[in-house]
Amino acid sequence: MRINFLGTGDAFCSEGRANTSILIDSEYRVLFDCGPQTVYNLRRLNYKVSDVDYIFLSHLHGDHSGGLPFIILALKFREPSRIAVVGPINTPSFIDKIYGGYYGIGNSSEVLDFRSLQDPYPFEFSFMAANHTVEAYIYKVKMESKTIVYSGDTSILDLTTFAHNADLLIHEASEIDEGRAQLYGHSTPLQAAKLAADAGVKQLALVHRPHLDCTIVSKTRSIFPNTFFPNDLDQLDI
Repeated sequence: MRINFLGTGDAFCSEGRANTSILIDSEYRVLFDCGPQTVYNLRRLNYKVSDVDYIFLSHLHGDHSGGLPFIILALKFREPSRIAVVGPINTPSFIDKIYGGYYGIGNSSEVLDFRSLQDPYPFEFSFMAANHTVEAYIYKVKMESKTIVYSGDTSILDLTTFAHNADLLIHEASEIDEGRAQLYGHSTPLQAAKLAADAGVKQLALVHRPHLDCTIVSKTRSIFPNTFFPNDLDQLDI
């Protein structure tokens, strides 16, 4: 299984990093979130848009879903294929609205198959509600006997059961100050590291992050030593 970090930046593309988007390349290719730069970085790693089987949207903020018009455009006019899209309940109408706004035409169902969170999938899949400013979810998939948990945007939650013994927890770390994190539905690196330690995960990848200085990196690893801070286009085999 290969984890492709297409984007690791926060909503402001801190340090020139793209908005967060993660491609899991395994028995199926699963994209967690789809920021505006997703198609660009897929191509930089020699993937076609049509290589993606599923897109799981944690929520519908633009830095997590703004790449969908470009996904649709590629599928309609360059790489004929269909992709299953999973997310909050109003995902279909939201996607048609933003695609129509970008290009003046809607009907994304020509190339996208909208699926419910409760639908069956050809791999082990589960979800739980996140704590963000809009409807949002945390996802877990298991393929090739490897378990990946992806947090999207959320203030810190108890994941000791949901993420227990996961091979990889991909967690957001948007804020440095815990008060701001709670106010805006985000997490800090130190909070995520403690969560990873409590859940007994094997590795923690911190994404959706601003610039973190050496002191914060050191403090984070003192809580959970097997923490890493991927950059755009980094790949991890597990």
